Amino acid sequence: MVQAFQVTARAISLWWREFVLFLFFNVMWLVLQIPIVTGPPATAAMYVVARRAADHELIDPLHGWLALRAMFAPAWKWGVVNLLIVIPTVANFYLYQNASGIGWTVLRLVWGMLAVLWFAMNLFYWPFWLAQSDQRVVNTFRNSAVLVLKAPLFALTLAVICALIIAGSFLIALPVAAMLMAWLALIGIVAVDEELKEKL
Repeated sequence: MVQAFQVTARAISLWWREFVLFLFFNVMWLVLQIPIVTGPPATAAMYVVARRAADHELIDPLHGWLALRAMFAPAWKWGVVNLLIVIPTVANFYLYQNASGIGWTVLRLVWGMLAVLWFAMNLFYWPFWLAQSDQRVVNTFRNSAVLVLKAPLFALTLAVICALIIAGSFLIALPVAAMLMAWLALIGIVAVDEELKEKL
């Protein structure tokens, strides 16, 4: 659990070092969610920029644009998989929200746990994708799942921290929304860095 807070602190420190650029990238990320088709590539591009920042490399708007173009196809492969998982999960919660009984309560708990697991795996997806040579979707999700199952307390704590950041972006609106995706990307990058260091 302590490691999760250390990862978050390091991610925020990296964000602070380039906060003007990250504010720009995050605002662009928000704008690119509107057309929908650019949403997944913009998310993947934010992780590419975060990777460069974590490696102490130069980041500028040109790098963001190049990442957006380069990540378009890989991002939509990831996006389609997410749609196939998220839509049925949300539909189950919505359609059966008024169903009562112990069986439905158990099902909701299972759906909830799977949703949290999926959220945590997505937090680590792009950092693993950028770090590995085998960039197939299945392999990347497998590596993300291994991290979650190997260190569940670490992954769950990070997922809760990120969920609170997302909730804060809805409640406080613009100030936090202007930092949201940059923080999530940096937290994921730093977390996977820590995991890969342990393997070396």
